[in-house]
Amino acid sequence: MDRWQRIADCVQETEDQRNLALLARVIEVDFLGRVERERDLTAFMAARYRWGNKTTRRRAMRLARIGVVRWVRSERDHWTKVYELVPEADLDAAVAGDAAVAAP
Repeated sequence: MDRWQRIADCVQETEDQRNLALLARVIEVDFLGRVERERDLTAFMAARYRWGNKTTRRRAMRLARIGVVRWVRSERDHWTKVYELVPEADLDAAVAGDAAVAAP
């Protein structure tokens, strides 16, 4: 399963799907799959797409909830979040895990 399919399966609204896919693509292409500081991502999205900081943070956390992105706190600074794309091969495993949890 690819990222777009995962987003489309988990999000109903077309506009939300597009925004989440855009954010995932920005992380993949412009940050090479890993954002070292959340501040860098919010500044980039504000400059290029005119998204607010809160909007970017909420959408990034939504990507994390659906399993497209992982986030952790930086080891250097507890306040800083680091975002990393989940490899597409792991998305398939997450779907299989979701199905196993759903089936009693």
